[in-house]
Amino acid sequence: MRKRIVAMILFGSIWGLLECSLGDYLHSRHLGAGIVMASIAFIFMAYTRYLYNARGMQAGMAAIAAIMRYFNPVGGCLLCASISIFIEGLIFEAIWIIPWHHERSNIVKVGIGAISGYMIYSMGFIATQIITPMIVSKFYLHDLISNLPIILANGTYALLIGATAFPLIMAIPKETRIKDSLYYAASAVLVAISWMAVIAGI
Repeated sequence: MRKRIVAMILFGSIWGLLECSLGDYLHSRHLGAGIVMASIAFIFMAYTRYLYNARGMQAGMAAIAAIMRYFNPVGGCLLCASISIFIEGLIFEAIWIIPWHHERSNIVKVGIGAISGYMIYSMGFIATQIITPMIVSKFYLHDLISNLPIILANGTYALLIGATAFPLIMAIPKETRIKDSLYYAASAVLVAISWMAVIAGI
């Protein structure tokens, strides 16, 4: 249990750091930040579910990453980005109620990755388009409808990334020989670095 909690904090913190650094970089240059970061989020969540098989862990990771993104002093639309990250975690948990990781067929693995990647990106984006306006101003349905074809079309990229990534994740050996003392020490250092970097506005 303790290892799972540490892993949740570790992966959530690294995810948050990537959102604040790589995500901002891609967004500022219009390089498909949403697609790339949603795909990275899926990879992190799928890997930790495969490795630890702990329901709720990925929602916890998403909550940590969302908090880091919201309190990052650099970047725009902090609220909508934070909402998107947290929603991605909830969507993953909903999809992965089914124990997909037990499947052995490569075709099934590709399908799981494709469905997860597409849903995490598209539904996360749609939820953000609804929730953010309701918090800061007012939600207009016609704004969502006008953007819906673009959101659903762009989800194809996340679908392809998910379909490619998941079989590779499943091929990673679960066995590790890292001593507990080294594991906890290394995790603490990486978490501290991630949070300090975000607070510093990196």
